[in-house]
Amino acid sequence: MKTFIGFTLLYLILANQGIQLIQQDKLHPISKIILGLSDLQTKDFNFQQLFIALDELAQSFQTRINDENITYEQDQLSYFQDVQFYENQINDFKNKIAQLEIEIKELGDEGLRLQSFLNEANQDLNDAIKLLAQKEQQINSDNTVFEQQNQEYADTINILDQAIELLNEIKDETSLIQKKEHIKEISQNMHKSMKKLSAKRVFYQPLVNLFTQLSQNNYVDQENLNKVINFMNQLRQNLIDAQISLQNQHESQSKLQQDILSETQAKVSGIQDVLIPLLGTEISIKQSEIRTLNSILQDAQSNLSDAQDNLVATQNRWIERTATHNNLLQQYNNELLAIKEAENALKKGGIFRQ
Repeated sequence: MKTFIGFTLLYLILANQGIQLIQQDKLHPISKIILGLSDLQTKDFNFQQLFIALDELAQSFQTRINDENITYEQDQLSYFQDVQFYENQINDFKNKIAQLEIEIKELGDEGLRLQSFLNEANQDLNDAIKLLAQKEQQINSDNTVFEQQNQEYADTINILDQAIELLNEIKDETSLIQKKEHIKEISQNMHKSMKKLSAKRVFYQPLVNLFTQLSQNNYVDQENLNKVINFMNQLRQNLIDAQISLQNQHESQSKLQQDILSETQAKVSGIQDVLIPLLGTEISIKQSEIRTLNSILQDAQSNLSDAQDNLVATQNRWIERTATHNNLLQQYNNELLAIKEAENALKKGGIFRQ
């Protein structure tokens, strides 16, 4: 505004005096005006008023320079604060991103370990189920064999009881003849039992032969018959002892197999009902935590990008602000230089301050 007033004042003074300005391309407009005034060499023009206007105009430009420098320093302080703020943000976000990536990797590794444990648990479960089926099959098979062998002993003992009872009833040739058919029946049944109890063949093969002879003969040797009865009683007792031993052995083996079966069933239950669900839950938790951290990581990466963009934008604005500042100072200094040149032009024309 003061520049405008100063130039207006010069224009009015010149207009009132009827002065024609000398045009010189290389001079500042103010210098051209003052140079024209210095060529007039008139004492009717109040040059003191012109010096006052030039001083005010110079002071106006100097004030603008001072104000611009103060504003620039304030803007620079604000710029440094903004840069520091965004750089701190960038460092914080980078550190956060690095920490999140470490945590996500650790969770991922833990998830892989849990998945490996789950795979092993599933394999253990399959193996245990197979073993359980094998044990159940083995127990059923052992029970079948035992029932068969136990029944064979029972059948044989029963036949021996019948044979002993029959022999005790034979006292003479008459009773022998009466019992021949029964003797044949007992002989055939004993022969069948002998096939089943092949391990005991050596014991009662002679008995089979004896009954065969009795069914064919009509005389009785009571002494030998009594010996046979005694032998059959001994054989009967041996069979009973063998049956009891078989039963005891089966009971012991069954208990052992049942204990293994119970342990295997407990293992299947533990893996199927506890371990696998627990591992599945832990894996789900890790996956959920990874998803949460990935979301936080994406936000941090976005915030980092924004902070970097803000820093670049701030730096670019400061470059523009500095360019504007330098241009303004250059412009104001040019104006001051022009005023100085104008005063020198007046001095050259013989016009001095009073």
